Amino acid sequence: MRHQNQRVTVQLFWSVVLVGAAFGATQLLYRMDEPMRQHGNFAFFMAAVIIAAWRGGLWAALFTVTLSSLLIAWIIPPAHSFRIHSEEDVIRLALFTGVGLLVSYLNYSRQRAERSFQESDGRLDFYLHAAGVACWDANMKNGTFWKSHNLPEIFGRSESDFATTYEGFFAYIHPEDREFFHLASVGGGPQHRDYEISHRILRADGSTRRVSTRGRMYIGEEGRVERMVGAVFSIENQLTPPGSPHPVQIPDTATVAYSA
Repeated sequence: MRHQNQRVTVQLFWSVVLVGAAFGATQLLYRMDEPMRQHGNFAFFMAAVIIAAWRGGLWAALFTVTLSSLLIAWIIPPAHSFRIHSEEDVIRLALFTGVGLLVSYLNYSRQRAERSFQESDGRLDFYLHAAGVACWDANMKNGTFWKSHNLPEIFGRSESDFATTYEGFFAYIHPEDREFFHLASVGGGPQHRDYEISHRILRADGSTRRVSTRGRMYIGEEGRVERMVGAVFSIENQLTPPGSPHPVQIPDTATVAYSA
């Protein structure tokens, strides 16, 4: 609680600094161009609101809008008074306050969405690590390739040097299984949208690991594969079924299974 109060105090302090700088810049502008005062140029104050909303959050932005509106009312003719004679100035001040509040709300909504996304991404990352599963998403139309954080780990590679295209990812497939993987996934045609492939991959140190890839194809109107998604998990050389004391050997040959 104490830390939060200190953080709010610091944010409000910087809001005061921003509004003070905007006030000084506006006064300097009016001295350099006196007719500008009659047009009510409040750009510096709006910049202060945007910066406060971006860096400080909702409360800092609302405080900045309130303080800026008071100072604007103070400098609108007649100057050094909160009285406003011109209806146009009243409208300009109301518009400034409304836009400032809108900017504050939109930025607050953006920050909430970012926090929600980060929390969801963190949960997904934990679930994938706990399950030993990694995911990838290849868009064949624009060439983009997305991967979960733990995909490089399964492939024995680092995050920095992992492939950023489907072609680069495909190069990690064992040379003897590449043609099979291609035919089983993309070459299966529109009639096979879901598939599960057991195949080998090459790790960065040259070692081989057997993995299982469960994927889905998204077919376009022309019958071509436009997007592929996959979930990869490692398969040990031996598996022991529940209740069986003897391990079952996994064949070295690649296998595939389809579902409609």
